[in-house]
Amino acid sequence: VSGCGHPATREECEEIFERSAEIELRSQNVTDPIKIQERIKEARTARGEELMTQCVGKRITSQAVACVKQASTAEQVDRCLD
Repeated sequence: VSGCGHPATREECEEIFERSAEIELRSQNVTDPIKIQERIKEARTARGEELMTQCVGKRITSQAVACVKQASTAEQVDRCLD
């Protein structure tokens, strides 16, 4: 049902962004936690506001956010958000 959920908060969008970026970096064999955080910070600087604009306020469920946190592949993240 499309009416379920709530408008995504900036914090939820940040969590989704960070998890998605981490999964992408790990798929590229970037496993050092410090490097991952540096690259996420770079991505946020480059495109963060654009991505937040696309995310904040969109309908999302708490279940979808929890699903993203547990995802280990980009495909799983996509399924969480479908």
